[in-house]
Amino acid sequence: MTAPTRTKIRTDRLPPDILRTIVAALIALLTIAGWLNVFVKPPLRAALVFQTRAWWWIEQIISVLLAILCIGIIMRKRSLLEAAFWLTIYSLAFDIVRWFFAFKEGQLNIPVALILYLLFAWRLWVARRQVVLIDDAGTVQATG
Repeated sequence: MTAPTRTKIRTDRLPPDILRTIVAALIALLTIAGWLNVFVKPPLRAALVFQTRAWWWIEQIISVLLAILCIGIIMRKRSLLEAAFWLTIYSLAFDIVRWFFAFKEGQLNIPVALILYLLFAWRLWVARRQVVLIDDAGTVQATG
């Protein structure tokens, strides 16, 4: 009896990535902490003067969904990869607009969330590439 020449690849899980996991945990923790802050006291939203109240709620719902998806990414759930990637891009757009308006008003701050979203989008993009490679490797068959 010979040893198997092929190992079974679990395609339902993402490849391990420590940086992606750390950034996902930070985004989830900061989002949940921000929501707890909202319940304790209304935050000052001076940078959001150009947004309507409905726009702010859409942003909050997207943030909570992204935090839930980040928890799924920490658990390496491959099925959440696409949704997490596109919600990160969407959240990135919100933060770029907010940072632009704050910069236009003369406020120069370090956009922590923007940096985290950029890092997370990059690591999710890398994971998407790895998943494609794993899928392609799984479909290749040796001939005779």
